Amino acid sequence: MPGMKQAIRRIPALEWPLRPILGIGLGAAFLYAGVQKYLGPDDFAQAILAYQLLPEALVGLAAAGLPWLELAAGLLLVLGFLMETTDRLAVGFGLNFETGLSGVMFRRSSLLLILPQLGLFILVLGITMARGLKIDCGCGLLADRQVGPGAILEDALLFGAAGWLYWRECQAGDREEGSLILVQPKS
Repeated sequence: MPGMKQAIRRIPALEWPLRPILGIGLGAAFLYAGVQKYLGPDDFAQAILAYQLLPEALVGLAAAGLPWLELAAGLLLVLGFLMETTDRLAVGFGLNFETGLSGVMFRRSSLLLILPQLGLFILVLGITMARGLKIDCGCGLLADRQVGPGAILEDALLFGAAGWLYWRECQAGDREEGSLILVQPKS
């Protein structure tokens, strides 16, 4: 409207680039790990057997299911942040379109898949380390990575990043936190 000032609501300067970078990086790590496990199912099944935590009858199910869970969670997280980024760019260029899809839904759902996986990975690595087994972690990110403090620290950092991202998603509620939207000032 003519004569009315418009304001743009923003989030702190460092948070907006940090959230998508962390989210896309975390999603890409899960995508990569899922692809590695999917392409090498026998190696992954052997890695699961080496932990000596599951009965042999369940190893095949775990080796077949976990890569798909990682692929889905990683893909949803990457898509959720890419949707947010394209929406921000469109608004920044003055374009207004509604995709009908919510990046928030993708991000929250994927983080709810990732957080328990990372918690389980940390628990399994801790149990294995306490038992004194010297085995490959089978993580899918680095080849020939031994179970030990480094693998636990890596998963703990990923867990912390995923937890922070989920917390920020919950803080935002149903709105896109920090979206560049035009807001009519109160008269």
